[in-house]
Amino acid sequence: MTSTVRAWLSGLAFAAAIIGATSPAFAWGCIAVSEEGTYGYSYNFDSQGPAMTRALNECANRTTEDSVCEITECDEDD
Repeated sequence: MTSTVRAWLSGLAFAAAIIGATSPAFAWGCIAVSEEGTYGYSYNFDSQGPAMTRALNECANRTTEDSVCEITECDEDD
């Protein structure tokens, strides 16, 4: 391998490392609360839909059948 190719590959690897290190990492998290005060939460999801589903499922597992869980907050944090 020539020194020019090595230098080019090294530069490419360095650039990829810099771009990967500086790109924002967003993760979704949600909170669901029931009428009787039970809760469920989620964090570190790639998108809002699965984060909401997880929070609602956790809340439903902690509450009675007569109580309804609702999402009270969803945020995308970096």
